[in-house]
Amino acid sequence: MEKFMNSSVNVIIYCRVSTDEQAQKGFSLDYQEESLKRYCDSRSYNIVKVYREDHSAKNFNRPEWSKLKTYVKSNKKEIHKVLFAKWDRFSRNVEQALTVLREFDSIGVELNASEQYLDTSNSDNKMVLAIYLTAGEVERDKISSRTIAGTYQAKKDGYFVGKAPFGYDNFRDELKKSTLKPNEHAGLVKRAFKEVAMGIEPVETIRKKLRQDGMELKKSAFSELLKNIVYIGKIRVPEFKKESAMIVDGKHEALIDLETFNKVQNVFKGKRWHGIKPSHKNHDFPMRDFLTCKICGSQITGSNSKGRTKRYAYYHCRNKCKTRVSVDDAHLKIASILSGLQINENIKELFVDVLKDSESQINGDKSNQLEIKLEAQRALKAQIEKAEDKLMSDDISTERFESIIERINGNLSVVNNEIEILSAKTDSIKTYVDSGLELLANLDKLFLNADYDGKRIVAGAIFTQKLLFGNDDCRTTQVNEVINVLTRNSKGSERLKKEKAVKNDSFSVKVPGAGVEPARFPTGV
Repeated sequence: MEKFMNSSVNVIIYCRVSTDEQAQKGFSLDYQEESLKRYCDSRSYNIVKVYREDHSAKNFNRPEWSKLKTYVKSNKKEIHKVLFAKWDRFSRNVEQALTVLREFDSIGVELNASEQYLDTSNSDNKMVLAIYLTAGEVERDKISSRTIAGTYQAKKDGYFVGKAPFGYDNFRDELKKSTLKPNEHAGLVKRAFKEVAMGIEPVETIRKKLRQDGMELKKSAFSELLKNIVYIGKIRVPEFKKESAMIVDGKHEALIDLETFNKVQNVFKGKRWHGIKPSHKNHDFPMRDFLTCKICGSQITGSNSKGRTKRYAYYHCRNKCKTRVSVDDAHLKIASILSGLQINENIKELFVDVLKDSESQINGDKSNQLEIKLEAQRALKAQIEKAEDKLMSDDISTERFESIIERINGNLSVVNNEIEILSAKTDSIKTYVDSGLELLANLDKLFLNADYDGKRIVAGAIFTQKLLFGNDDCRTTQVNEVINVLTRNSKGSERLKKEKAVKNDSFSVKVPGAGVEPARFPTGV
């Protein structure tokens, strides 16, 4: 538009709505623009520009208003007025509105409302202006208050308010209330929690691996995902007025069980295996930092040599030693070590019996612990009732009552969390014993058929020291203690089996479940 006319008043039209107001009659941008144009036509005003804004009026940090302000200052000699429909379209903040009015007045540009026009040169009209602006601010405060109260109540009822986290989509249920539903990325979230909970690989390694499969989250966002209680079906409710902060059951489907979630939190607290941390991945050399040169003791590295038709990968010493073996041959040497770790059948049967007996003892302890926690829960609820009776009989003040309840609710939240963990159903260990031991009986095949990460996990689980590596052989002086016990050829194993001397043998109820506990492998790489 931008058409200046010396014989007319040059005007800029400003229309504004907030997102919630767009559908309301009398507030739409089209209605405001049409009304303002009729107003200008009736007075022969020349409309230079029209600005349309979809933004809150709580302050003047608005994109279109900033453009308008810049334009006015650049053309202050040609612009006479900036018009809007009503004063609440201009601002709902009295203090900032008066500042902007004075700023425009200083450059000779009038700000006014077509439907609430005021002669700003008349001092008496300043009181009316204050009423218009204050009414808008009061309405904004009311809207804000209703929004905060509504959001609090929605969260308290278990509904999710806000942008859906990774793995979920925003969804409205049959009551038209906001909640969440899993989307196509839910499987990646489950994998993330499961792999971090295992404690085998560093969190950052897992993040990078999942990123290749579609979980494109930055390091900080991935960390926040793993700490978000939304994934266990919970909603965090903040403090509101005199209500304490709390955690409630959400209306949405949980992706992660509570036990797995708590294991992940322990990883962040430092209760994890600080194992193999390669500086970078080279998929040609998965065992690069597991090997030590038997001649000079230096770390083995890897590199590729170019042949006539293809490239050849070799492990070799970092120094000038002649230790140099092809990757395929090196992996076969390591597989040969693993094939020698055959499980003693007597020990295998004893191990199965021990695990099953251990499960019975653990389940018994779990039942006892659950009963203790339930009794603690009942005691805390009784304390709440006692405090309520004292409040009703005026034995304690309201402030004292709220302090007591806040403390009890904190303890009750911890107990409820523990009860939920103890009550959760877990798969019987019997399901995994046979398959786990079958894997241990075929470690060499498992190693040779595994990918980069699989080879490192197997080696890190079995070998607790680096392998001595040479051109002719590869050997180790120590393996995981559990593997050592399972594969030893003990003549007394049959007697141990018959006597079932569980607590006197190398096993006890503290033996980990089927599968190998990761060994600490301080490669420093």
